[in-house]
Amino acid sequence: MQRARALRPSQFRADAARDFSLDLIAADAADRDALTRVFVPDALAGADRAYALDRLSAGPGRHAVIAVRSPRARAAAVAVDWHDPEPGLLDLLRTHPPYRLALARAFPPLRAVLGRELIQAVATRNAAIAALCALPDIIPTPLSLLLALGEMGSDTILLTANQISLCFELAAMQGRPTGWRAQKRAVAGIVAAAFGWRTLARELVGLIPAGVGLAAKSGIAYSGTMAVGAALLRRAGNSTTALARLGRSA
Repeated sequence: MQRARALRPSQFRADAARDFSLDLIAADAADRDALTRVFVPDALAGADRAYALDRLSAGPGRHAVIAVRSPRARAAAVAVDWHDPEPGLLDLLRTHPPYRLALARAFPPLRAVLGRELIQAVATRNAAIAALCALPDIIPTPLSLLLALGEMGSDTILLTANQISLCFELAAMQGRPTGWRAQKRAVAGIVAAAFGWRTLARELVGLIPAGVGLAAKSGIAYSGTMAVGAALLRRAGNSTTALARLGRSA
């Protein structure tokens, strides 16, 4: 598990703590107020509300400024429609990848959107790794022999490391303590589940014809990672989904 130990939760914490200001560009005060409620719902209170509002700006500051415009305001920025904000929120996260954890940490309605993006990306990556690592069992070639040697031959290590990394990212974007000790139960669950998925995948590859077996192993890696991601979001409680609903209804 050397690859998993090489993961640095401190990097995810640092990414989630990046300083920025969100510049909301609107046609008028009412327009801006509606846009503000997309990012800072009325139900958000206390320290979380203060943290979010502190990152809204009417203009450039000393640190990075991420601009968002309403549909009625003309400017070169990401557009967010408060009647249907999710496409715009997704565009915002994709436009500013270095700040996506910081944005989600500051503005809870972004967490469900980013959570789905992160889980989907890791699931797709793990499916590709599983397919690549299954080749030595299906197509014996000099290349497959090289893949079978060393760490690349053990796809469980790679898949598990990616899932643990996902665990840290989801915790950081929610503003929760992030690290090996803080996520020890979640990490233990991921490691334990990895052996079950590995056993199932090996059985399928052995029982099903070559091409189908490879697809099945890849599918198990994908669905297993999706299941792990869903469980990690559930572990955080109902706040993410509740705040996502508030964001959509703002």
